[in-house]
Amino acid sequence: MPSRATRKTKELPDVQREQPKTQLALTRVGITNLCYPVMFRHGDKLVESFVNITASVDLPHNQRGAHMSRFAEEIGRLFKIPKETASLTELVEELATQLLRAHDYARHCTITLKTNSHVDNHVYTVFVSYSTATSKCSIGVEVAGALACPCSMALTGGMSHNQRCLLSIEVEADSHNISHEELASIAEKSFSAPVRLLLKRPDEKRVVETMHAKPKFVEDVVRDCVSILRKRFSGLKARVRCLSFESIHPYDCFAEWEGVL
Repeated sequence: MPSRATRKTKELPDVQREQPKTQLALTRVGITNLCYPVMFRHGDKLVESFVNITASVDLPHNQRGAHMSRFAEEIGRLFKIPKETASLTELVEELATQLLRAHDYARHCTITLKTNSHVDNHVYTVFVSYSTATSKCSIGVEVAGALACPCSMALTGGMSHNQRCLLSIEVEADSHNISHEELASIAEKSFSAPVRLLLKRPDEKRVVETMHAKPKFVEDVVRDCVSILRKRFSGLKARVRCLSFESIHPYDCFAEWEGVL
């Protein structure tokens, strides 16, 4: 005879499986900002990091809700010990396949993973996205840099207001062996000057002189970045966006390009 606890569990309604009042299929339903530790393999070394996970599935018109607990359950199962992986692209495909299997009502699953890396004492964001609907993966970076305004320099005979900006590069990954280190390097070449955590006086002098020797608008940054990407990744889909945190305006400026390189 089943126990009272078993009978109680069987009686619990599956509300998510109910018919919704408005029967409309949803493109993506899921969770975001779930952080988990991961060990990345670099040769014979293991480097520990944290990944920020956004995971979703499509929801059919006749199902009221997604089973949200399955996202955490499957992610927890995959990431235990913690998870060891060679790359974010390997991890994102494995996770998407596993989550789609757990959501039997869904046709496709979309995953975005974010983590941080660093170069020359400068931390930047790395992100990878994958969809089982297209079986395509994209890799990208968000890198901070510095700009000197060409307009103010022309108006004042050389003086400028300066901005810190954020450049985002996303490239469709394929047989090209695309690394986030290379994308970060391309981003840094696109600014008036790079930014660094620590600048002693000689370093600060060099950065300021470099910045004013290459004054740029956000439009210039995006165009220069796309130009470099075309030489390296011709034929791939990409998106480049530069956001400038304006110093003399009560708003920010941005420029964006999206297309085939």
